Amino acid sequence: MTTRDRILACALAELERAGVEQFSLRAVGTAAGVTPMAVYRHFHNREELLAAVGERAFATWKARVGAIEEPDPVAWVRLTGRAYARFHLEEPASFDACFVLRTSIERLYPPDFFAGRSPVISLMASRIREAQDQGRIAPGEPIELAMFVWAQVHGLVMLHRAKRFQMPDDDFLALCDRSLLRLLGATG
Repeated sequence: MTTRDRILACALAELERAGVEQFSLRAVGTAAGVTPMAVYRHFHNREELLAAVGERAFATWKARVGAIEEPDPVAWVRLTGRAYARFHLEEPASFDACFVLRTSIERLYPPDFFAGRSPVISLMASRIREAQDQGRIAPGEPIELAMFVWAQVHGLVMLHRAKRFQMPDDDFLALCDRSLLRLLGATG
């Protein structure tokens, strides 16, 4: 593992341990076994390190979605929503780096999404369009519907993080599934 990779791994761990407010380059350097100046040789400042962490986390998220091998478009949308919720449960620091922190690499709606700069949203819109063509998802702009799917699951995830749900993780994931199917007016 290179020093840069070790610093990035320690930065993710520091995010999980301390949160963004208490995130410290000094703590990252200590955990990585390098001096604070060594961290600055790889990353000019805190924002650059957080952006690199965000890029790595987005690659992890994209790989999770890429691993969903489901030919049925409605089932694929449901599984992608479930993957989002599982990402929050299984890799909270990476989830934060992707969807909570401002790192300067996040995509902005509408220009980036309609220009296809979000691979996951573009893929989701394609699968939604496929289901619409089959008459299984209500009509509407597929990019907008993909954003609604994301917003729905993200809202549930944030409520879960705030401990507003008192249920086992499997029940929470099933709730996410049902909410997406209802949101889209999808048929099996």
